Amino acid sequence: MKVSVEQVYTSVACNRKPEVVDWNYEGIICYGACNAVVVCDPNEKTKDRVTVLSHHTGHVNSVKWIHNHNGQTTELLSCSVDKTAVIWTLQNGRWNVTSILKGHTEGVTNIYGNYHGDRLTVYTASTDSTIKVWERIEGTVTLKQSISLHSGLCLTLHAQILPCANKPLLLCALDDHKIHIFVGEDYHRAHTLVGHEDWVRGLDVLEVDNDTIIVASASQDTYIRLWRIQKVKAQPESKLIKVEEKVFHAYDNLWSVKLEAVLAGHEAWVYGVQWHPYSFDGPTKKPVYRLLSSSLDKTLIIWEPDSSSTDEGVWVEKVRVGEVGGGGLGFYGSRFGPEGMSFLGHGYNGSFHIWTFDKESEQWSPSVVCGGHFMSVEDVAWEPRQGRYLLSVSADQTTRLHAPVRRSDGSVAWHELARPQIHGYDMSAVAPLTATTFASAAEEKVIRVFTAPHNFISNFKNLVGEVLVADNEKGPEGASVPSLGLSNKAVFIEEQDGSGAGDDGDGDGYFAPVDMKEPPTEETLVQNTLWPELQKLYGHGGEVFALHAAPDGTLLASAARATDAVHAALVLWETSKWQQIQKIESHTLTITQLAFSPDSQKLLSVSRDRRWTLYRRLPGSSRFEVAATSDKSNGVHSRIVWCCAWAPDARLFATGSRDGKVCLWAKSDTCTDTSLKEYALHGSPLEAGASVTALACTGRGERCVLAVGLETGAVDIYRADDWRLLHRMDHSSAHHLTVKRLTFNPKYEGSDETLLASAGADHVVRIHRLKITY
Repeated sequence: MKVSVEQVYTSVACNRKPEVVDWNYEGIICYGACNAVVVCDPNEKTKDRVTVLSHHTGHVNSVKWIHNHNGQTTELLSCSVDKTAVIWTLQNGRWNVTSILKGHTEGVTNIYGNYHGDRLTVYTASTDSTIKVWERIEGTVTLKQSISLHSGLCLTLHAQILPCANKPLLLCALDDHKIHIFVGEDYHRAHTLVGHEDWVRGLDVLEVDNDTIIVASASQDTYIRLWRIQKVKAQPESKLIKVEEKVFHAYDNLWSVKLEAVLAGHEAWVYGVQWHPYSFDGPTKKPVYRLLSSSLDKTLIIWEPDSSSTDEGVWVEKVRVGEVGGGGLGFYGSRFGPEGMSFLGHGYNGSFHIWTFDKESEQWSPSVVCGGHFMSVEDVAWEPRQGRYLLSVSADQTTRLHAPVRRSDGSVAWHELARPQIHGYDMSAVAPLTATTFASAAEEKVIRVFTAPHNFISNFKNLVGEVLVADNEKGPEGASVPSLGLSNKAVFIEEQDGSGAGDDGDGDGYFAPVDMKEPPTEETLVQNTLWPELQKLYGHGGEVFALHAAPDGTLLASAARATDAVHAALVLWETSKWQQIQKIESHTLTITQLAFSPDSQKLLSVSRDRRWTLYRRLPGSSRFEVAATSDKSNGVHSRIVWCCAWAPDARLFATGSRDGKVCLWAKSDTCTDTSLKEYALHGSPLEAGASVTALACTGRGERCVLAVGLETGAVDIYRADDWRLLHRMDHSSAHHLTVKRLTFNPKYEGSDETLLASAGADHVVRIHRLKITY
């Protein structure tokens, strides 16, 4: 038996940091996601657009492309709270770590790098109140200078080669609201730019000519300041009274500093600024000055000099875009795309928003972009029976739906198509019941059931080419969330007024039907893809932790966090009338996972009490009884049992534990007097070498293939009968933190090809295509 693995889809959002996203001239986006660096090529057509680079052991704080003299970008920089910075280099189509910059005693918060001839200079700032200057010459990186800030904190930095001097100038915004300028071989402080009244969070520099640069600074005082720094030219003495210039000395020249303009337009903290990349106006080659800014007021602004004004230094808004409604708290940063014909903003919730200029309409319009969860993904589950889409839930308080979209050229690419639930609690579990119904659990005592609205069913057919259910014009068109509410309220066509709000007078109905011809943008996902809530199920005394639905869709099993047998009881619900039909006590601590057998006749639970319990369906009934359970003498596992999985034919099941063991259990020919009764260990346990946190099983007949997810983030594929390792997915192709859930697509059961979905504590949802040769 052999297994080949191909990465199909990766979904992950960026970290909540101001300078954690960058966009190069080739159109490739890089960003920090949890402890990883993600490289996304939005134009990729033949394979997964997203590549995850794993090296850091702490959250990534900043990433930057390094542009060489030809404008090419085959290197990038990243820095992390793990006290290191890294240089990544593209070698033979793969991104490799070529240099690790160690020396800071605290987390590295900011990074910047540029070339000076053949020499690469990298600047790193840390919460240890130092800025370090590194140089790479002929492949060797050395620490050139360490600048002490004397208990100050560098919030952002930018380096620029002074044109006529051909020497570096380093700009650092410190927590004293000032921008400090360092020059010379020893990087001494030459000048300070004073004017902002709060922290400066963004810096960028535009080279005007050989003698002049303009510095743009963005501050939490809501203002953007433009500073003109130019070489002082010798002038004849004049007896006229003139304003004293602010000057500083650098590289044998005097440089004057002038406040060019103050840009007021944002209403909240401004976190990022960037000059438009190299653009000229027609045959005159006159440079075009454009500045992009991002703010927590939920807007991005492109500024330009006012051509109608006779006064220099007058800047006006040319473009203002942003979010409307939703749960976001504004933009943490923004970047121009290639040639400045597009730009993106990244938000508080790790979301990306891209606007592209349409030459025909001369308007900026939202575009589709990558993205995903911005906190740990706790559970994933396929649409029952046919696996036409994947649901994921996360500690970021959202439920997301991912599906394969058919492009006009015939290719297929996975995208997030809906965000059925945006909650007020961290999500913990999801259980699809039918093609258009699912139940979810969060850190509350309630189970919520959702149903697909007409608008989603219609758009799913348009984009995926699949009919989920016969059209029901009488069903809800969409859903909205009232202010201060947690329940998605159904919105019907007849209830819509001209603004798309419901007619109940609450003014909270933001939903508007959308006819999608391409995957939804972030704005559409937030506002117009919610599913209405169908039912609330009350029955647990603690926060619901585990859910699973019977494959036939008639039953739902749930379990809650617990420290005693009463609260750890398993609850069964029938889905035709949404009634609780049974509560079964077996475990004494929280049930960590539930799994119905493929034939819906058995139910398996595993628990923090280091035990598993098998329940058997009573003939002709929806009720279950305990058929077998493990105890301290026969359970094999010595630590928490995190996960379980059934073989496709329900002949055996697997359990995985924190002790690193995976055990197979099957019905034996004899019945014992122990708690196992008719069941026994099948073969010897697998020693996985790390805590086992997720399991999934597929295969044909007795030839089972078992996917084992580990606490390290790796996913191993084994042949179950002899524990032969068929394939290992390491950090580059699986996860770099704990694997939370694994699940095979039910559509391909028994075939030579299948899809494996995985969820991780690293915020990542991944889908791999497995081809099995029996």
